[in-house]
Amino acid sequence: MNKFAFLIMFTFIIGNIANLNAQDAKFQALIIYNLTKLIDWPNKTGNFTVKVFGNSDLAKELKDFTLERKAGGKQAFDIQKIESSSFDNCQILYIGASECENIEEIADKIGNNPILIITEKPDLTLKGAGISFIKIEGAWKFQYNEENIKKNGLKISLDFKELGIPKYDD
Repeated sequence: MNKFAFLIMFTFIIGNIANLNAQDAKFQALIIYNLTKLIDWPNKTGNFTVKVFGNSDLAKELKDFTLERKAGGKQAFDIQKIESSSFDNCQILYIGASECENIEEIADKIGNNPILIITEKPDLTLKGAGISFIKIEGAWKFQYNEENIKKNGLKISLDFKELGIPKYDD
């Protein structure tokens, strides 16, 4: 194979991977937005802050998607891409795949504060997350651990339970 053909193939493959990542981020942004309608947060004043740790594509898509929308129909969104352990002062903390190895430490730092932890890897609801995204047959779904969500003072609706997949400590 000559270098030019290889370069074209490589560019095509990389472009498709980048497109898949952008599509994944769009679906995750849509799910996160809808979750704001299905969970009851204790503080409904001020902006609804979502901090994204470790996934730039999602931070961009979520910012674009929520620009004209309100969390739970009432609060303006404030989407923040964070690089460090500034996990307080938010309603949702999204932890990207590159940062998931620290989930237990992050969950301990958050403690019982009313913050929903969402992760990008499956089964992390067993390590402190409230929600973990999973892909089943090419479609994005979410696992949830009701105990972890309630521990943080959040209430989930029946619709939430019907849409998600429960995952509990054994």
